[in-house]
Amino acid sequence: MTNVDPLPRLATEGERLGWLFSDRNLYRRRFTEPPPQPAPLPPELGERLARAERGTTRRVLISIGAGLLLAVLIGCCGGVLARDDSDSARTVVFLFAGLAFVAGIAGAVIAALMPGWARKAVATARQKAQDEYARDHAAWDSRRQWHDQQQQQAVDARTEWSAASPSPGTRRVDIIGGTMYGWEAVLTVFGGSLLATRGRMVLADFTGEALSGELIRLAETTNRSVRELVLPEQLAEFDLVAGLTPAELVDGLVEAMYGDAPEGNRAERSQDALLLTEVSTILAPRLTMGRLLAALRVLAGRPASPLITPSEREQLLSLQFDPARVRRIEAFLHPLEEMGSAGAAEGVADLTCLVAGGEGGQAQNELLKDLTVQWLGRQVRRAEPPIGSLILLGADEIHHRALERLSTLCERRGIRLVLFFAHLRADSLRTIGGGEVALMRLGNHQEAQQAAEFVGRGHKFVLSRLTRSLGGEETHTLADTYGESESKGGERGSRLGGRHLRRFSSTNWSKSRNWSQTESTARGTNWNDASSAERVYEYTIEPRVLQDLPEYAMVLVKNEGTGSVVQAVEVDPAIVTLPRVSMTPLPAEPLPEPSEAVVPAPRALEASPPLPQWGAISDPPQQREPGRSSHE
Repeated sequence: MTNVDPLPRLATEGERLGWLFSDRNLYRRRFTEPPPQPAPLPPELGERLARAERGTTRRVLISIGAGLLLAVLIGCCGGVLARDDSDSARTVVFLFAGLAFVAGIAGAVIAALMPGWARKAVATARQKAQDEYARDHAAWDSRRQWHDQQQQQAVDARTEWSAASPSPGTRRVDIIGGTMYGWEAVLTVFGGSLLATRGRMVLADFTGEALSGELIRLAETTNRSVRELVLPEQLAEFDLVAGLTPAELVDGLVEAMYGDAPEGNRAERSQDALLLTEVSTILAPRLTMGRLLAALRVLAGRPASPLITPSEREQLLSLQFDPARVRRIEAFLHPLEEMGSAGAAEGVADLTCLVAGGEGGQAQNELLKDLTVQWLGRQVRRAEPPIGSLILLGADEIHHRALERLSTLCERRGIRLVLFFAHLRADSLRTIGGGEVALMRLGNHQEAQQAAEFVGRGHKFVLSRLTRSLGGEETHTLADTYGESESKGGERGSRLGGRHLRRFSSTNWSKSRNWSQTESTARGTNWNDASSAERVYEYTIEPRVLQDLPEYAMVLVKNEGTGSVVQAVEVDPAIVTLPRVSMTPLPAEPLPEPSEAVVPAPRALEASPPLPQWGAISDPPQQREPGRSSHE
């Protein structure tokens, strides 16, 4: 089986920083029609069966008794009335008596059969209800299966990975943090889309890691011309000051020597500029770095170089400058002596990569870096054909004022500028924000906190206090009162009644007693349940999230409307080999209501979270060496 190289698929028109993962199963909708229920039996059938079973014996006995009693009554009455009549009359009487008895027996039989008839009617109604339920359930199940098939087809046709692109009108993208592997992945994905969309690209790599290897292979695979220069190793093949006028050359060299310091010694800068202007005027129009250094050696009193003509030597010797200043300028420019000496390659490449090799000394690398930034600015202003995108890796090493000038130039000319910052420090903080910002892994907690502050904070209400109290009281009082009193009295005496003296006595006695009991009970219960919420101001993205980002993941902060949108983006180039991948952005679709969703959406997605869940690939990406493709 032949393996197809997936790299050319990345060179598809449409700018892509990476891909956004959307779980297609979250859009699966459940079949909301409730299943049919068996129809209940008519209540009158149940009542009829209950009545039949409840009074069967009584009705049988009543029917038999009524028939027998009627037969006896007819027989007796008919026999008395037909005593003197003929036998035919008695026959009629007996016939009616027999019919009455038979009617009673028939009534008893009917009464005995009524429960069976009622049960049969119930069974028939139940069977009919079951048949109707079976038909309704089969139709419902058919509709459910059709709905599930339609949902499965819709889910299978849904894209899981959609392209994440900068907002329309944005000219600059700042990428903060990340590892070398992550940067290489972004270069491959984003760079491939920029080549296909905007055409000619210039890339400057100041990291010393040569991260453009996979992007170069992508360009070559898609039949695009590539020019790669490693500086200072290939400095002889590339002239950073070619085509400059003497004034432009002097201005660029002085700016590079002083490092664009805002508070530099203006007198020193002016004197160095004056010296270089005088020398450049004499050497023009054949102004090269080798001839400039040879002229400086003549000014310093050294032997003349074959690069300097006798007439130029005489003019140089007529100049009066401090030899110490001349030697200092020579020391600065000495590492550039071989620049362009081998002759530059002709033609314009679709992809030009300037890579800092790191072989030279610190001073040489700093000078080359400043001259390279100046050269990039000239490419933005003058390049023919114009470049479509400009990428700087390791923008931390460039002064923020130079980046701002470069950003302004790209903004005016509609050129996509992409800046990679390894760290979020003071200079970076003053630079980012000119466009959209993508945050990758930030290991340092202070940088992660600053990045979280940059993304911003948001208000939300949270429960701050919960108070519950339970109390009660009970009072019981019991009182007994008892009282008793007793009194006794009397009198004795005599009384004359007629001629006799009568004696008398009387006695009275009384006793009283009272008793009472009182009882009172009081009970009381109180309950209090209170909660309070307060408004808090929290990070949209917690710093810890930025410290724990996967290597091939980034948080893209996009400016849309009056606010910002935070997106979780995967940048692994291997995603292009997965099914259901879109190379263009797709509009966001609302998720089904929770009552309709088969798979409930995570709480974070329902509440418009700061960060959705990261999409996981079936096979995790393998570590790649910088400059090597993961598909090789």
